[in-house]
Amino acid sequence: MNILIKLLVNGIIGIPGLWWSGTSLTFAVLTSIVVSLISYAVGDAIILPRTNNTFATTADFIMVFALFWISSYVFAQPYQLSGILLTSFVIAVAEYFYHSYLQHRGVHHSKHPG
Repeated sequence: MNILIKLLVNGIIGIPGLWWSGTSLTFAVLTSIVVSLISYAVGDAIILPRTNNTFATTADFIMVFALFWISSYVFAQPYQLSGILLTSFVIAVAEYFYHSYLQHRGVHHSKHPG
């Protein structure tokens, strides 16, 4: 259930954001799905339980930005870097609240990052 919420929220933000940044709609949809799955596996399943919300959100921002940028470059998609940056930032804001939701539902974390 948590992964479906993440896919929905990130899709609502990521697809229009990438499309607005200049990529094709197909690329935006596929990239949003893949990046959301990677972000869930790394950020929500590994980083969040071991650190805190702020650290996990920052890691998600960096990871999402890097994955969007690299995938746009590798697949020769036209893009605006500012659009990818803004989309990544808005996803990070949503991630902060999503992490709070996960913690409320029982994802335990340590008191100290690292």
